[in-house]
Amino acid sequence: MASARRVGKQVNTNRNPILDLPLSEVMRSEIALTLQHVLQIYTVGNFLKAWRNPKNHKSIEQVFDNPQQARHAAATCAHWLGIKTLASPDSVSGWWRADEFPALGA
Repeated sequence: MASARRVGKQVNTNRNPILDLPLSEVMRSEIALTLQHVLQIYTVGNFLKAWRNPKNHKSIEQVFDNPQQARHAAATCAHWLGIKTLASPDSVSGWWRADEFPALGA
């Protein structure tokens, strides 16, 4: 299985596919590319793993327009995995991939 991950001698097929989602699929291009090229963060899983370490917060926050966007992105990605967070989907905008291309009627 291509998406299976080896854990010792067993293969973990329960890995959430969200973890392997490229950042460029969910974040604005300039944010995703900077995270990839400068911080070597390529996927949602990489992003959440980096965010878990408070020492990384400042460098990650500097990639976004403001620290609130970075925190909201981390909370939203964690929520996709079923982790309870306080962030609401509409509370902070500007980092989503959809924010890159404004709606035609707006």
